[in-house]
Amino acid sequence: MAETIEIKQDELSERQLVTFHLNNGEFGVDIMHVREIIRLTEVTNIPQAPSYVEGVCNLRGNILPIIDGRDRLGMPRRQRDESTRVLVLDVGGKVTGIVVDRVSEVLRVNHADIEAPPAVIQDMDVDFLNGIVKLNGGKRIIMALNLSSIITIKQIEDIKQEALTVAATRTDGVLRTEIKEDQLVTFLLGQEEYAFDIMHVKEIIRVQQITAVPNVAPYIEGVLAIRDHLLPIINMRMFFGLENISINDQARIIIVDLGRMSVGFRVDKVSEVVSISHHIIEPPPLIFNDEEAGQIRGVAKLNDGKRLLMCLNATKLLPAEVVQHFTGEMTAEENVVVKQNNNVIDEEQLVTFKLGNEEFAIKITDVQEINRMTEVTHMPNAPAYIDGLVNLRGNIIPALNLRRRFGLAEKQRDDATRIIIVDVGNRKTGVVVDAVSEVLRFESSLVEATPEIVSDNLDAKYISGVGKLNGGKRMVMIIDLAQVLRIGA
Repeated sequence: MAETIEIKQDELSERQLVTFHLNNGEFGVDIMHVREIIRLTEVTNIPQAPSYVEGVCNLRGNILPIIDGRDRLGMPRRQRDESTRVLVLDVGGKVTGIVVDRVSEVLRVNHADIEAPPAVIQDMDVDFLNGIVKLNGGKRIIMALNLSSIITIKQIEDIKQEALTVAATRTDGVLRTEIKEDQLVTFLLGQEEYAFDIMHVKEIIRVQQITAVPNVAPYIEGVLAIRDHLLPIINMRMFFGLENISINDQARIIIVDLGRMSVGFRVDKVSEVVSISHHIIEPPPLIFNDEEAGQIRGVAKLNDGKRLLMCLNATKLLPAEVVQHFTGEMTAEENVVVKQNNNVIDEEQLVTFKLGNEEFAIKITDVQEINRMTEVTHMPNAPAYIDGLVNLRGNIIPALNLRRRFGLAEKQRDDATRIIIVDVGNRKTGVVVDAVSEVLRFESSLVEATPEIVSDNLDAKYISGVGKLNGGKRMVMIIDLAQVLRIGA
């Protein structure tokens, strides 16, 4: 039986941190800044660079500056091993890599658990931190890094420019060679290691209360409500015929896109994201029958064969009848069970963002992606609040200036400006905002009707409700996208 996670009002605002180790300390960076996690590859040194600059490497044809995390934080360097990883981070729109000893996990933490860093930290510049997370009664300390203090945009640009000069004098093509790699999310079941292609992984969440449903296979634990959709949950231990164990703090649910549907796979522990070359993934052994072989994409041999990674084929993993069951209509019995557990699904999940000092939100089901601001092409005779058109991977979509739509003063765009791509009625639109804050999950009961006067110059018709968090200290205005996007309204 899955453990119940009680949602309290002062614990509703969360951050997701990618946690990792350096020396004897555990650190974290906001997942919004993490592009990917890779193994340390061949690095080209940069002459006269600061000591903490390892050099640059080739990341799929792009120059990636590499920073030694230990050196930058004033720690002694150490010999790298199989656990060494590079966090590929987005710092103010510029990409850089930081070498860490090992990556731990993706961790959800409540803002209430984040404290200001102390005035003095042994052997470390306190400016490198923007908070301290205390877990398990203070037994586990995670230091949240302030990336803008660790390396500036100018430093990244200077390193890349110097790398281009170095590349011009090289003949071996190290900086130009592109290696075909796969990125895999790895996880454990007991002592065995498995992996899904990251392209199929939508998100990773902690285990929440799962609603059991009748008349299904034993390995189907039930359903979980995620953003107004019921997600089937598969117990991977039972699916592979292993002994079932009780859920602990390391257990996770990996939400995987199977094509026709999404499914949550409960695993013992999520290990890491690894990048591996195509050539080390071998076909499944002949010992598997046709059905089993279809479930397994191949076996990756790492560390000269000492570490075996079973790569799963997400789209062929579940039997056809299971997929058919959950893509069809739910039975009357299943509907009764879900209604009896309605407290599990009565919540909102929103993408929050800022316009000036006000905080707004859009339902995550309407959000397709969030991008940095791109070049806008002016569109003649368009409404004043339409900035123009943007090119999104070959698709031309309108860009709506939300400040102008709400009658707010104009603001110069900066590195924090974002364009949120929304889809309402199969029409894609880019909504330009000052900055994106976070993905926020809270109970629907905390959403109140829109007051007659919401804010100066803001028409209440654009707001569908107001979320009151932290005892009313934090107010989030939920946007009615249908109204906002209505031309001429």
